[in-house]
Amino acid sequence: MTASAVAGLLQRAGSVIIASHRDPDGDALGATLGLMHMLKGAGKNVTVYSAGPLPEEYAFLPGVDGLTGQVSEEYDLAVLVDCHDAQRVGPLGSDVIASAGDWVAIDHHRGEAPDAGAAWIDTTYAAVCQMLVDLAEDMDWAIGPEAAACLFVGIQTDTGSFRYSNTTPQALLAASKLVAAGAEPWAISQEVYATRPVRLKLLGRVMDGVETYARGRLAVAKVSLADLDKVRAQAQDLEQAVEAIRGIPGVQVAVLLRQTEDGLVKLSMRSRGLVDVAAVARGLGGGGHHNAAGARVEGSLDDVAAKIQGLLLPLVEGL
Repeated sequence: MTASAVAGLLQRAGSVIIASHRDPDGDALGATLGLMHMLKGAGKNVTVYSAGPLPEEYAFLPGVDGLTGQVSEEYDLAVLVDCHDAQRVGPLGSDVIASAGDWVAIDHHRGEAPDAGAAWIDTTYAAVCQMLVDLAEDMDWAIGPEAAACLFVGIQTDTGSFRYSNTTPQALLAASKLVAAGAEPWAISQEVYATRPVRLKLLGRVMDGVETYARGRLAVAKVSLADLDKVRAQAQDLEQAVEAIRGIPGVQVAVLLRQTEDGLVKLSMRSRGLVDVAAVARGLGGGGHHNAAGARVEGSLDDVAAKIQGLLLPLVEGL
């Protein structure tokens, strides 16, 4: 389960398909596209798969137009980034794995090691994009401006613009290397954090509906498909909503529950550090980090909200 084992398989592969989890965030897309640019630079034939939908703030990323939702070829190697479970890739996750002679995983989330040819899972990294900077150095791959921009986005967003507790010296050093390689923090930030009126309208609805428990330590918000329709928003417009809920003074755990079109409830949780929300998510079939985790759960919004409150209240009441 080392970077060198992953590097060896990548070195030998002539054709590669790269995929990440469904509903990709900045690190997932940045890692997918950043690795694509570096592998192409090393002479590989590369396909990038995504189940989408893609948040509009990442539409500027170099190579995003090359993402496909189909798996129709055979490859030497499949690479999962920012996840290590094919089920998290989406409806065609098993097809991605089956399309290749072998597969590897590169991830910084907790979880059981996958049954892959090799896996590099290290929770000490702030982002998979940071891991790929180290991998590029080990492989002696050149990081051009396009790869640098993609990888910078992953580190920037997974550290909350270098505000979260995972902003380590190593994460900052990796980001500085990407700037030196051509990433432009100002231009990237203008795209990633641009003001989008529909998101502000949706966020207003979310914050108006927040319910608090345990003297304000637990905050829960629910978003139905009808809520999205009322402001003509998409699911990806909720990208930063749970972070806003966590920002409420006194809140130790923030929860956002979103109704999905396939009849499930997407659960996103954020902690200020005193509660391990990843442990709660794993119990629901999901996963993540100590302070940021999620899952997809069967049931109605109200039923899932009641269930998650029952799980979290004992953890926050004594804080």
